[in-house]
Amino acid sequence: MITVFTMTNIYLFGFLLLSPADGVIYENERIDEFHRRGYAWPPNEEDYVPNTPGWRKLHERRFEQLSHLGADDTGLYDGYMTSVHTGLLCKNFTENGWGLTRAPEYLVELLQQSLYEGLEQFKTHPIYEHKTGVIEAQKLPFFKDNYMLNEKVLHALLPLHEAWSGVKLIPNNAYGLRIYRDGSNLNMHIDKTETHIISSIFHVGHDEDMEPWPIIIEDFQGNTNLVNLEAGDMLFYESSKCLHGRPRKMKEGWYSSLFIHYHPADWDEEKIKMDQHYRVPPGWQDDHRRTRRLGGHEKLKVVDSSVKEPECKDEWCLLREGVEWNGPAPGYGKVLSAGGVVTELKDIPNEEDFAPEEEDL
Repeated sequence: MITVFTMTNIYLFGFLLLSPADGVIYENERIDEFHRRGYAWPPNEEDYVPNTPGWRKLHERRFEQLSHLGADDTGLYDGYMTSVHTGLLCKNFTENGWGLTRAPEYLVELLQQSLYEGLEQFKTHPIYEHKTGVIEAQKLPFFKDNYMLNEKVLHALLPLHEAWSGVKLIPNNAYGLRIYRDGSNLNMHIDKTETHIISSIFHVGHDEDMEPWPIIIEDFQGNTNLVNLEAGDMLFYESSKCLHGRPRKMKEGWYSSLFIHYHPADWDEEKIKMDQHYRVPPGWQDDHRRTRRLGGHEKLKVVDSSVKEPECKDEWCLLREGVEWNGPAPGYGKVLSAGGVVTELKDIPNEEDFAPEEEDL
């Protein structure tokens, strides 16, 4: 178990964080390991993974934003942890990091039946999701727990996620149904770096009268994508690698999805987390008292495990350069991604194979 001390303790006393043995390491020991591994800061051009101009540009900007913050900025260390993981450490499994496809129609029908039963139940007996710092909302989301159905969907869709990612996967969990309500927004973030690696957002349904509420995702070409999902669409994404969220506030209505997560069979959870600690630069906590517009970048704010940019419209500046995509997706087994390219998944079940089983009848 890794113990994380407060920023004040780290800053004043020089100890922090981690150790497989006893849960604590001193900052000077962490810095020694940084140098022993041959790391550089700022990172060398060849350090970025993947090494594309757009991906480097995204992360050079974010590292610059982080460098403007002082140790008293809550979450600064976590901001570095997230950014070194996404930009430098975590391998990518696909060319773009995201892709839009259609879920098997039978699974869509099962989840929609559960959703509408829940919406009717919540009129008199609401069940709310626990509060998190990533979701900012005056009205907490409703939560429809579908454990047995979720497990069915998680295992049934495993071959599609393996075909998209090109790697053997272990199912981790399917979370939902989450039902966002009016006034909600989801800050930009990544998912759990230990377990949520190859994922999908299975969009079950939304209020037909509501305005589009896109999922925002950064890709490996440096694009900021705004994807408007239709019911039955499924967005593949590398969820601990690509920053994503819904920073634009939902104006009215409701919106519901299931979140499905897998990790590669050879994923080393402990090593992944330790590598992040060691890659954070020496002097990360120094308060340089720079002007916040140094380098021409807007201010970044770290909120729990998420980030936002308060100076910009919808609190995310790169939306102004975003590329918009609209569902419905091209079809089952067909995946739309950056550049408008559609590819077909290979060696997946036929859609007819997702027929009702005896217990479903």
